[in-house]
Amino acid sequence: MQNAKCKMAELNKKNRKGNLTKIGELIPAVRENLGLEKSLKITALKELWPLITSFEIAKYSQPAYFDNEGNLVISAKSGALATELSMQKISILKRLKEATKNTDINFKDIRFMNR
Repeated sequence: MQNAKCKMAELNKKNRKGNLTKIGELIPAVRENLGLEKSLKITALKELWPLITSFEIAKYSQPAYFDNEGNLVISAKSGALATELSMQKISILKRLKEATKNTDINFKDIRFMNR
């Protein structure tokens, strides 16, 4: 978020000198500044989730957010499901990494929580 503010300040400084900024240069900084970047990534992961797990499991669990340590947090409707998913963590992580390898979606690890 701090990086986005620096980008916005830099673009504003350019504009004070009479230079116009292209809209394409503004969009990434605005998306990051508003927190949309992470939200878009979570939405993309939610779309992939049934393919990573199964449609049945996806009815009761989904990617929720990225924590402060860079982990993807998956919410599950019950503690039992969160535990079951935790036991499959290595397999799920491998499939998630494979599905996101050509994207800008990055995370260190995954963890599961009961909603």
